[in-house]
Amino acid sequence: MENNRSKLLWISFLTLVAAGIGFATRGAAGGAWADEYGISSGQFGGIMGAGFLGFGFVIFFGGIVVEALGYKKVLILAIVLHLISAAMLLITPSLYSGWVESSPDTATDSTVNFLTYSVFLFSICAGLYEAVINPLVGQIYPEDQTHYLNVLHAGWPGGLIVGGIFAYLFQNSDAVISEIPWHIALASFSLVLIYLLMLTLKEEFPATVSEGSDEGMGAAFVCFASAPFLLLIVLHGLIGYMELGVDSWQTRLMENLVENSVIVLIYTSFLMFGLRFFAGPIVHKINPIGLLLISSVLAALGLLALGADTDSVMIIFAAAILYSLGKAFLWPTMLAVAGERYPRSGAVAMGALGASGMIVVGFIGGPAIGVKQAKSTSAHLENADAAVYERYLSEEDGDFHGLISYKQLDSAKQQAALELKYDEEGQVEADSLAKQQTSITESTAIDDAAKAILIDNLAADGKVVQSSYNSGGRRALRLTAYVPAGMTVGFLILLLYYKSIGGYKVLSLADDGSGDDAGGDSAEATGITESAPEVPAAEAPADNPADGGESEADDGDDEAPAAEDTADEGAADEGAGEAADDSAEESDD
Repeated sequence: MENNRSKLLWISFLTLVAAGIGFATRGAAGGAWADEYGISSGQFGGIMGAGFLGFGFVIFFGGIVVEALGYKKVLILAIVLHLISAAMLLITPSLYSGWVESSPDTATDSTVNFLTYSVFLFSICAGLYEAVINPLVGQIYPEDQTHYLNVLHAGWPGGLIVGGIFAYLFQNSDAVISEIPWHIALASFSLVLIYLLMLTLKEEFPATVSEGSDEGMGAAFVCFASAPFLLLIVLHGLIGYMELGVDSWQTRLMENLVENSVIVLIYTSFLMFGLRFFAGPIVHKINPIGLLLISSVLAALGLLALGADTDSVMIIFAAAILYSLGKAFLWPTMLAVAGERYPRSGAVAMGALGASGMIVVGFIGGPAIGVKQAKSTSAHLENADAAVYERYLSEEDGDFHGLISYKQLDSAKQQAALELKYDEEGQVEADSLAKQQTSITESTAIDDAAKAILIDNLAADGKVVQSSYNSGGRRALRLTAYVPAGMTVGFLILLLYYKSIGGYKVLSLADDGSGDDAGGDSAEATGITESAPEVPAAEAPADNPADGGESEADDGDDEAPAAEDTADEGAADEGAGEAADDSAEESDD
């Protein structure tokens, strides 16, 4: 059946936009949660981690479900569940009020649990989305999967941009226009979901790889017999830890370093959006494994730069550029490698990689970055001023999966100090001081006995607490740089491996076998041939030494016809370029 590729790409793109909006606004809600509910850094990290955990489990099994039920049914289910998660956010303040009245000692813990459930459901939906959209886009654009998967995943930073701008204008006490309740801001992604549901219901979707194959589901699991694929799973877990773990904490870690720290998230997201959406010229010059290797090096350097001990806004934004260049292509290019090397595995191969990334960031990445930040902040404050440390120390130690116990600051007290504003001469602004003193007085998360002492010392304590918090955030970023450093080693191994067997080659469903078998990865050994379109000899590019001696034709990444390019550039705009896209499809067919 003929499919409108532009419409299907747009639908897939919107799922990531909705997820990105929710992610950005959730990351910006940390201050409100600390202030209103007394949620600590460790608890915030746990909630953010839940936003990936469900994703990790679901995307793998979701891939199997997609192969069995088809793209459309699974996508509709995901959208409906996503709307339910938004409804849970909307009722959270009312539930907290009830818990404060009925059981004030456990009100914060109950709120943390409920937010975790909502975010976990959100992550389940995100997993189902990716289980659908990655193999779908790879299937409808088999001639250039790396490029179009990068275009697809531009929807994620696109959503971060929209959500970040929304948070910048309306979230938290430093909102540019007017502060609105955090739960309204977080549920804003539901508007995109309603539009997405309307589009999905009326659109036809192609059959999955398993639905269109006589071999059934068994062929989808052959990728797990490949040692290189197992290495890809490990490396994608590290990508999830680095990219999504840092993204989830970026707004919080940059507090007091940049005025309204969400602007850093918006800035890096703009860079990622542009790089991914216009990835074609880059991915055609560098083979996917080489691109992943270079990206890992840049990401490590970018995190080290972001963690540098500096107050210069220019240096921070320059470091953000470097980090964005590093992380932009990692996730979608890894999915493209799975699609290009293991085409018969369909949604299962891509789902396995996505599951690895999300499980690692959910269990380890998100919480671990929060732990590193909290431990470093506490230790810095203790060394800087023991008296202030005693005033702000939490009565409860932090905990990381029962493995690590650590001292942490009281989140509500800390947040009051973090939100203080100082003028150029280092004097606290009167309005800011009065606002935070009132916040302490009205807080249900701070003991009444401690309030008077905190209020009396707040102006002086604020600078020390802010300095320690900034130091903790920087150290957390520097320690996280070890993750992309480890990725660099893994990608170097893969690059050398593919070079040893004749170079990285794109495979098609028509090829015998799938990807790398136990006996080696050569086309001669397995009967696998390249799927790249034929290129006239006069137009074939010379081998690129940086690509392991491969040509663009070998990579299978040749440019699509001009008519198709025109249509695809407008894929993120529903109505634009449909006539051109129809023309392109005719030429493809």
